[in-house]
Amino acid sequence: MIAKNNIFNIRASKTNWVGKTGARRGFVEFDTEEHGIRAWLVLMRTYRRRYGCTTIRQIVTRFAPPTENATERYIQFVCGQTLLTPDTTLTCRLDYCFLAVAMARMETGTWIEATAVLEVMKKYDIEII
Repeated sequence: MIAKNNIFNIRASKTNWVGKTGARRGFVEFDTEEHGIRAWLVLMRTYRRRYGCTTIRQIVTRFAPPTENATERYIQFVCGQTLLTPDTTLTCRLDYCFLAVAMARMETGTWIEATAVLEVMKKYDIEII
């Protein structure tokens, strides 16, 4: 089940996301896919700045913890898609764009273009690094 325009399966919380229209079965619903991508970018910025998550292993382990997911398989999938190793530090916008593509595919089977993620990043001036 994919919550409306939530291609990353972001869990519902008290966060008042831009474009949030509600929640369904524990996941946020957004008015547009663009707002779903924006929420994921803001989440990744929070992971990096607040929690020090700078690698695929750290990000995926926090996003999809082993208590609920096959986290190691998730990490390997993302690494295969991005051609980065689990412990390589993400150092630029494109690393996060490719990470988004892989995580959307893993979470909901949704294919998105890295350029779409970059456009949202630029439009909302979201700097993760």
